[in-house]
Amino acid sequence: MGVKKIKPAINLQEGINIMWFANRNDEGIIYHKYFNPIPTEVVALVLTAIECCIDEWTQGLKEDIKFTSATYGSVYKGHLASLQHFQQHIAPYKLLEKICDNLYDTARFHAGVEPLAMILAAPHRINDDAFEDAIREYQLEEQDNVEDNES
Repeated sequence: MGVKKIKPAINLQEGINIMWFANRNDEGIIYHKYFNPIPTEVVALVLTAIECCIDEWTQGLKEDIKFTSATYGSVYKGHLASLQHFQQHIAPYKLLEKICDNLYDTARFHAGVEPLAMILAAPHRINDDAFEDAIREYQLEEQDNVEDNES
């Protein structure tokens, strides 16, 4: 895969990370039911924002362009329609779903939290190592208490 193909994917992930998954308390983590997987509408929105950023530099110097629905609504609708069209053509492979799942998992990692699937699959009990460590600590404390009493 060439650099030209990788860069848009990196920008897409960076946009999602910065906007909704900057840290453990960001919207993508708190409201995970709305972001798991990343909705195609979010992908279309970030692609539209990337296009706006590119448009700001078309003359070689940065020109501020307002990112509004009036200015970029049709661009957003075009990206959303393209994603939906793509999804229809690759439906048997569920490729877009896999991409959106991967975007979500990577964004959670960026925010500093484990993938949600790992948290939900993890057993909710204390493992045996923790019990053994607690017993050893107790035994050492008891041994120290006995030695203190003998001296």
